[in-house]
Amino acid sequence: MFPAFLTVAGCGASFLEGTIAPPYSSAWTKCGTATKVRVKPPHSTVTISYTEPTTGTDGKPLTNLAHTTIYYNAGDGPVIAKVVPASQKTGGGSVSQTITIALQNQSEQEVTVCVSATDADDREGPASP
Repeated sequence: MFPAFLTVAGCGASFLEGTIAPPYSSAWTKCGTATKVRVKPPHSTVTISYTEPTTGTDGKPLTNLAHTTIYYNAGDGPVIAKVVPASQKTGGGSVSQTITIALQNQSEQEVTVCVSATDADDREGPASP
């Protein structure tokens, strides 16, 4: 599963937000080639817009989309920025979320952003730029 597109413009709460992605997350392998944004310290607010997927990795229509997860990587691995509940189990909803990216360095830097989709059985699909 993956979002149909992701756009980023500079400028639902979860206990996981702000933590490093779990080791089994697809964000570890896919977030490195994701959309890149320039952010300024100490933190930057970025608006992420994308469309939820409507098909799974097998090409079949989704029937159990649970949520999408927005990740950012400032160099130390993917961090969960926001977990967004699915608009409906079949996906297809337009999503626009504002995230805050905290930086350790005191200089402007490039940060990668990606989004993945997870079904009701807790299977996360590949992250998408």
